[in-house]
Amino acid sequence: MKNRRMKKKTILKYLLAVLACTGFAAAARAALQDVVSGEDRQTTIRVYPRESAGKIKPVNGGNLAPPLEDEEMPGCNLREAFAGMHIPITRLHDAPLENPGMRLVDLPLIFANPEADAEDPDNYYFAQTDDYIANCIACGTEVYYRLGTSIEHSVNKYFVHPPEDVRKWVDVASNVIRHYTEGKWNGFRYDIRYWEIWNEPDLGPKMWTGTLQQFNDFYAQAATELKKRFPHLKFGGPGHCAFGEQAVRDFAGNCARHKAPLDFYSFHYYSPTDTELLQMAVDARRYLDECGYPETEIHLNEWHYNPYGGALWNMGPAEQNEAIRFMRGLESAAFLNTVMIGWQDTPLDKGFYYTVTTTRWGVFENRTPVKTYYGMKAFGELTAYPERVRTETDGMPAGSRVLAGTDSLGNLAILAACWKSGPREFTLDIDGIGKFARTEVFLLDETHDLSRVFETGRTAGPLKIGTVSDSGVILIRLSKND
Repeated sequence: MKNRRMKKKTILKYLLAVLACTGFAAAARAALQDVVSGEDRQTTIRVYPRESAGKIKPVNGGNLAPPLEDEEMPGCNLREAFAGMHIPITRLHDAPLENPGMRLVDLPLIFANPEADAEDPDNYYFAQTDDYIANCIACGTEVYYRLGTSIEHSVNKYFVHPPEDVRKWVDVASNVIRHYTEGKWNGFRYDIRYWEIWNEPDLGPKMWTGTLQQFNDFYAQAATELKKRFPHLKFGGPGHCAFGEQAVRDFAGNCARHKAPLDFYSFHYYSPTDTELLQMAVDARRYLDECGYPETEIHLNEWHYNPYGGALWNMGPAEQNEAIRFMRGLESAAFLNTVMIGWQDTPLDKGFYYTVTTTRWGVFENRTPVKTYYGMKAFGELTAYPERVRTETDGMPAGSRVLAGTDSLGNLAILAACWKSGPREFTLDIDGIGKFARTEVFLLDETHDLSRVFETGRTAGPLKIGTVSDSGVILIRLSKND
């Protein structure tokens, strides 16, 4: 299997030299050359902290929130670890699947009896969703609420049918919105801006038992009425599971014919390559523009690394479990960073990794952070330096990228994602490096979990960093003050 290649370099473990014109540079380079068998692995990164390149887009959103289940069990409360990733926004989809027995988020679980009076507060159950959303807010994460229901992998289907009474569905959705944004029925006044209508109607009966045209018409009717009631909020969808030109044009074209609002278009993709995920944002922008929606935001609100493609679903249980474990590993952590860096130069407005919690696709295993957790944390750390600055590279391998930013105090952070790059020696030439009083280097590789591996005071540079992992992530912070 592909994950065998992860083991080829385990005997190499770790090599890092961060030097400022010291006598150790030659020894470090010699050791690195031994590792790479004489291949040219030299990369130069130039950073210009005083040259703005716009804003860093916080595309490091997620799916789900710290689960309520087992919160009081020792070691099971994930709120602190979740907050440590600095997730700017999280999408609430499939929440009941991670919280068995709880009536969370989904409209059929909040309003359980479709025959009941939609204006009677006694017919709604908000308590567990209240707590779930409160966890998000306490962690500093904005909520992105999916209106509808979770995926149903069961043989029989229960809540994924087209609503029989769309007007009543809109009334129920409206009361949920008012409970969380207007304080209705002992509710809250949260700033929840994004409300997604449904999820993956093109997946088939696991998410929608009607036709796609039925869904497109349902969306147009529901979105139009909700926008009338809440013109200050953003409504969109549909979370297409198979991105493609025809799907986008059919959906957006139908919206246009009905003059329906489409504040954001959402879709999903689990990809083996970074370039696919970057190109999809470009294509989505073109399709939406041509359908008459040039202002519609583009949200890839489920995504993950999947080097196996469709073969993943044909594996036996043991083989699939091993593959999923690999997709939570170091190669995946580097992949998610290079993709989020690449998205900075595409029309994508928001990204939502699936998932940032304890699910099979998550960033924890047995409530313990895995490599993808630290990958998300690395990008989250960078977003504290939101003013993007210009960078240049020479010899950067395909699939690897760099992003740098400064904060309001002039401190600098640099993030390098090395996806399947092999061992490399980096030279970082930072303009004005002597003005920084402190430099710290953090490494995510086979033996380090975004650990600080080097620290120095004022230096003249350049910095030299050598890595031996097939994939990895480097985060460098330079501070004006000690």
